[in-house]
Amino acid sequence: MNKYLNIIIISFFSVLTLALKNVGYVFFIPIAFFFSYLNPKNIFLIIASSLLAVLWFDPNKVPSLLIVLALLAAYIFIYKEKQYVINLIFILGLNLLSLFFLLQGNNDIIINLLFSFIGVAIYSYFTYNLEGAINRYNRSRNFTYNEVIMAIISVIGATTIKISEINISLFVAIYFSMYFSKNQYPLHSVFFSLISMFFLRFVFHLEGSLLIPFVSAFYIFPSIYAPISLICFCLLGILSKMDIYPIRVLELTIALSIFFEIVKGMIVSNNTPEKIKNNVYQRAVETINHEIISFASFLDLFSKKFSTTKEFNQKLSEGINSLTRNYCESCYVRPECFSGNKGKLYTFFKNMILYSKRSDYGRDDSEFLAFSKNCPYIIEMRKSCILINEKLNLANVATKSNALIAQLNGVSNVLRQFSVDNALKTEMDYEIFTNIHRGLNDYGFNVCYFEVLKNKTDDFLIEVGIKGENYTNIKPVAEAIGNIYIENGTSCIFKNATKGRTYINLIPKINYEIEYGYGAIAQEGNNVCGDNYLIKQLNNSRLIAAISDGMGKGYLANQESGNTLKFVDEITKTAITTETGLQILNTFYFIQDYLEKYSTLDYLEIDRSKGEMTFYKMGAASSYIFHKDDTFIKVINTGLPFGIEEMIEAKKYPLQDGDLIIMASDGIFENIVNEEELEKFINGIKHLAPQKITYEILNYARKNKKRVGDDMSVISLKIMAVTD
Repeated sequence: MNKYLNIIIISFFSVLTLALKNVGYVFFIPIAFFFSYLNPKNIFLIIASSLLAVLWFDPNKVPSLLIVLALLAAYIFIYKEKQYVINLIFILGLNLLSLFFLLQGNNDIIINLLFSFIGVAIYSYFTYNLEGAINRYNRSRNFTYNEVIMAIISVIGATTIKISEINISLFVAIYFSMYFSKNQYPLHSVFFSLISMFFLRFVFHLEGSLLIPFVSAFYIFPSIYAPISLICFCLLGILSKMDIYPIRVLELTIALSIFFEIVKGMIVSNNTPEKIKNNVYQRAVETINHEIISFASFLDLFSKKFSTTKEFNQKLSEGINSLTRNYCESCYVRPECFSGNKGKLYTFFKNMILYSKRSDYGRDDSEFLAFSKNCPYIIEMRKSCILINEKLNLANVATKSNALIAQLNGVSNVLRQFSVDNALKTEMDYEIFTNIHRGLNDYGFNVCYFEVLKNKTDDFLIEVGIKGENYTNIKPVAEAIGNIYIENGTSCIFKNATKGRTYINLIPKINYEIEYGYGAIAQEGNNVCGDNYLIKQLNNSRLIAAISDGMGKGYLANQESGNTLKFVDEITKTAITTETGLQILNTFYFIQDYLEKYSTLDYLEIDRSKGEMTFYKMGAASSYIFHKDDTFIKVINTGLPFGIEEMIEAKKYPLQDGDLIIMASDGIFENIVNEEELEKFINGIKHLAPQKITYEILNYARKNKKRVGDDMSVISLKIMAVTD
């Protein structure tokens, strides 16, 4: 809609229709109002262009034009609650004011009223066509119809200007013929060229107007063939010295075709339906390759994490425990060290043992250097690490594990699950994407970028870039157009804005918004919490939340739960479904050879499009769904930790507006003595923000009587239905 070059041309020439008898600003006012109403920034282009035109043509009309523009700008910027009927009344009043008082070219009340209502009718027609692009049952109306009317008015206004006896209107008509043909609207171009030719040939008696339909026809040709064909035609006319086309007109037409090739990127979308379909196909192929690579990367990560044997890990744990027992327990800087290096000491000690014989270890690690600088026993610890390495014979036991290779049956099941999951996905009809692109163009948006990144029916992602529009204007239109062609609806999400372009993502319709908070507290006496949590927004209107509780306490527990969530995070980067992803991950845990180390996993997936939540509980604590009416659902775990059972159970629940979901480790719900009191307490604070609720629950659990000491972590999620 904000094709600035077109706005400048239309504003410049449409205001010159005031030279026609009894017309005044009747044609200019609805055009200026229409562009300004859609985007107030356009008023500045309109003011500059129209003032320049009137200064050139008739400086005496400048005061009247300034009054019209001032009233128009005031209405656009001051009156915020604009309504269609009020707009019509304003345009009618402004037309009457200009005809009766500002211009005073005609005192015939009937004629002035007639032309004033013509201006109102033009604006009504503009609005009627604009709504066609977002109306499911009227797709034959679009912004291009408005542009045709504006272009015709501009051609008529341009007839008042002559340069060296050449009427400028001819070249305005040629420019718009090029524009309509190249913008994938050949029928509009033919209609415009014939109407323009008729007016210029039989009303204004311009012989060269017969060139206009030829231009329209030539520019239907693809790519560079259009200007080449027109230039060859003009050169032929120059060489043959045809009387019907003045040589100067043909020469200027060649210059105009070159100019149009330079500027067409600003006003013409280069995404043809064929190009969009080819891009979707290419992207689909790339997506398959990407999914395979992502899954392979996940396998690599898993194999690296579990590439060592059970014996190796047991001996390494013994060495780390020996360091902490001999040096950390009696260290006088222990509180400061544990506080400043939460979650890092396990890695420091492990690497010190593994690389104890390397003199250059840690030189490039700023965190390790800071730790070693403040540790009073660092020299003694380094010596002990060498002894531990030699005593435990780590070099001989650190061999690669053959467990994953040996368990071919488990791996084959994983690959089978991956294959079946991909086979069940349904691609969208490619025509849908071309229709959405055409709909955005039909509304008048200048679409400069259109890329289909995902094309599955329940997982699509369309990235769109639009010139000269802000997100507020784009969002309702893009969603309305998407809803026409996509049955389950579309949501428009802001991506970024740069260099006058706004980029958006079209995804499955989001029916629910989510706010969340999270927090964790280590068991009293420990400085490291063995729990880890993950909250992640996926591209396809889904959100996941997970809590993992490692076996035991402290660093090792934190390491185990952290690894579990790291694998979960990695597998969500692939395009497989959550259920398949967790089943694959569980299979890998099941077939690895050191099952003495367990991690629980409490995993929640919320589909904001379908309005559904799914819990996957593997040895995890209970969760709660608190409703608005103070009732609640307790989601009880029935499964064992990750990797012990072969199958994972899923529990689905519908989302409701105002739901509060509480996920927690077993240090909360399974450990508080009076569970009913805690349930009442949460029901009483569910009106608070999720982060505040999280803090209140942790504080409540910390102060109330517990069965045993344990790590505590909480995730709070609040559901809010989206209202149209």
